[in-house]
Amino acid sequence: GDIATIWLEEKGKPTIAVSSSCGLLNKLHNSGAISDAAVASAQAWARDYETGIMGGKDPEASSKGGNPDPEYALLSRIAAAARCRYVVKCLGKRSEDFLYSLLIDHMSISQIAGQRKRDRRYISGAIELLLEQLSDVYANLPGEMWFNKAPQTTDK
Repeated sequence: GDIATIWLEEKGKPTIAVSSSCGLLNKLHNSGAISDAAVASAQAWARDYETGIMGGKDPEASSKGGNPDPEYALLSRIAAAARCRYVVKCLGKRSEDFLYSLLIDHMSISQIAGQRKRDRRYISGAIELLLEQLSDVYANLPGEMWFNKAPQTTDK
């Protein structure tokens, strides 16, 4: 399928390239309808959903080489599931359904519109808004949602 390259910048870390294999994400990104952050958060959500909810292997744990530490794998799965629950809490169950159709089932806008018996333009706008909202949710996740990061403290 189509591959989109997204450049991610994280404070204090070098810029990295991330590839997306979801054709619809690529199309929306190339048209300027969604930001790099929206694509990155969509990919993060898909990885979290596959790892935490569907029980798949964590690609980051597997990329370390060899067999991942069982404790790390378990903590990774728990953290991924917690992030998915947090997204549902912030955006709602219907948003999760849209994300699932888009990122897990890899449905097109026309397929999603047909499934929900809605106009294609309505679905396209809803997806664009949802992905931008998802990037806001991921940008503001509490520190404890990332088991390998210390909670952030504010020094005054």
